[in-house]
Amino acid sequence: MTKSQEYPLGYSEDEARRLAEQAALLEELTADLFRRAGIERGMQVLDIGCGVGDVSFLAASMVGTEGRVLGVDRSPSSVETARLRASSRGVQNVSFEKSELAAFETDRKFDAMIGRLVLLYVPEPAAVLRRLSRHVTPGGIVVFQEFDISQLSQSPPSEVFEQMRKRIQTAFTASGTELDMGTKLYSTFLLAGLQAPSMNAVTPVGCGPKWYGYDYMVGVLRSLLPLIERSGIANASEIGIETLAKRLQDDAIANRRVNFLPRVVGAWTRIGQ
Repeated sequence: MTKSQEYPLGYSEDEARRLAEQAALLEELTADLFRRAGIERGMQVLDIGCGVGDVSFLAASMVGTEGRVLGVDRSPSSVETARLRASSRGVQNVSFEKSELAAFETDRKFDAMIGRLVLLYVPEPAAVLRRLSRHVTPGGIVVFQEFDISQLSQSPPSEVFEQMRKRIQTAFTASGTELDMGTKLYSTFLLAGLQAPSMNAVTPVGCGPKWYGYDYMVGVLRSLLPLIERSGIANASEIGIETLAKRLQDDAIANRRVNFLPRVVGAWTRIGQ
């Protein structure tokens, strides 16, 4: 992200908690992607757009004590939170640095560059990848995981779900977020001068009374609420956010609706040798 483009979900304590909960939901999908890409013990890894550190911690567990991970993020509060979490967990093979991605510089070389849910917020993702891939050694790995937000859907669709979906997607669009960064990973890698990536995709799907997705979707909407109100999309009283998850759940159960969260797309390649 550039200085002119703020993170649309904000940097509140609620958003930090939401990110941690999201990380738990995505952890196995991301771990599987990293294994496929070739992340392994002893590697030096650069995690761009690391946020509060969840992907960095996952990578740190995979590279072991022989390896190291450097997480970079533009938000001072996120970097501070990540450092505190590392200290509280006793994780010693990970460090964090504050920097705009477009301005990040280091003398270090890395065996892999990773990122999750970051390129969708970057105005020129191919240019950022091209620049940062210079820090990856020949034969090293570049691996990213991104959403296709437009794939958020329900079948058969309900009015309450469609209203929520439209507000989420309109808010992201208003912020300049790329709704389908997952699908665009292929072209972005090529435009960055990287070799054509291998790719995979998973769509979390659920229904019934115990599905986590109702709270997950409302959590995203809650973090977007300041942007939604500033943009004139809706106001808090219209949304009724405190009861929204329950209304979504009750309606879905009563009408046997199946809910599809945004598609999660992974892409990985190696730097030409």
